[in-house]
Amino acid sequence: MNSSLFSLIVFLYIHGVHVDSKVDRYNFNLFENGTSFTEKVEVDVDNQTEVFRVPRHNDNDALDLMNDFAAGLTARRVPLSKDCYVSKLDPSVPSPREMKMEMDKASEQPLPNKVKVRRTEVKLLGLADRKALPQKILDFCGSFPIYNIKEVQMDERHSFITRENGKGRRKRSHWISQWNGCSHADVKQMQDCLNKVGHLNLTLSCKYDVIFCFYRATCKHIATVNTLVPTYQCTGIPHEVNLVGLCCSAIC
Repeated sequence: MNSSLFSLIVFLYIHGVHVDSKVDRYNFNLFENGTSFTEKVEVDVDNQTEVFRVPRHNDNDALDLMNDFAAGLTARRVPLSKDCYVSKLDPSVPSPREMKMEMDKASEQPLPNKVKVRRTEVKLLGLADRKALPQKILDFCGSFPIYNIKEVQMDERHSFITRENGKGRRKRSHWISQWNGCSHADVKQMQDCLNKVGHLNLTLSCKYDVIFCFYRATCKHIATVNTLVPTYQCTGIPHEVNLVGLCCSAIC
């Protein structure tokens, strides 16, 4: 893990704001690589939705993400690129009722600095059929084009990723499990490097178009002597990082 990217959180805390009886709202205050920002979380148990709103920070683009449990879908709205991405809801995502409990408990106690990072490459599968999507997803995406996507989890090995943004190149440490070359010449270069140094000693120089992320808290019930009073402990901060438009060239 590259310490320049994921020396992530110096401090963070959550506080809940109850605006009405239907939607529970939370402010997730974070300090990441010298930058302070607030992620806003909205949990609607009745409508079975969770919404994360993350502002632009460091090298990450702004993101609005909605988990729609009634439809079994996740929608990611990216204001910078004016795109919306829809995928199947990850079954490991806590339900709105569970998410509300975790956020409530996280707002009542100090949070750990233990951040578990999961990086995924977003692969576009084509434009979604808007007629087949529920109204909640359509309202969330608005006028943005909607794409069906598949997420490919990325392992952490020997490589680095750069982003061209007009202000120089920024490096990121990753290994991609499914390789996409940036040019036709990369296919031959990849094969030459595999023959020369093998898979484990291979380095990838990668570029991407968009990166976005969000955080949440993980709190679990722990056994105590007094079983009549449930006790919860917040044990970690999952950090989901998505990369769009990723391509890599082999270096050996």
